[in-house]
Amino acid sequence: MKRLWGFAAALVPLLALGSAGGGAQEQTAANKVGTFDKTAIVLAYYRSELWAATLSAKRAEHNQAVQAGDTARAKELEQWGGTSQELAHQQLWGKAPIDNIVEALQPAFAEVKRTAGVDQIVVAPYDGKAATVDVTNALLDWLKTDETTRKMIVDMQKYNADHKDTGPDPK
Repeated sequence: MKRLWGFAAALVPLLALGSAGGGAQEQTAANKVGTFDKTAIVLAYYRSELWAATLSAKRAEHNQAVQAGDTARAKELEQWGGTSQELAHQQLWGKAPIDNIVEALQPAFAEVKRTAGVDQIVVAPYDGKAATVDVTNALLDWLKTDETTRKMIVDMQKYNADHKDTGPDPK
């Protein structure tokens, strides 16, 4: 439990500026469907270079607005930071859709579809009739997920499994 709160505390400064395949799972007659663990991808995305670049750009934009005296734009960017942080927390606990992450990962989905030989990628579990392939590790590799984050993912998955009857949110 302390580890999870430690993660939350670590996520706050990271985000402090401030469902896959396009949302719902599509029921198609795909030959193979790639699935991924939502918690793993949410955690890896918000600790990735991809998200860090987004934050860096927003911070630079904020600094420029402040220097230019554009208080309205600076305030707007500060609100973006707070909203993004709250969304990340809600997504991590499974209480918000991950559409923004899915959109950011479209290049990864295209590459992983090709290499894994799947027709689409969706959040697990997939309830269609097609055969499934877990592509979580391929997506983690594409995000260049480090060992610390991978350990955090394992810890979160264990916590969620241990608390599936009561829900993952420690609040």
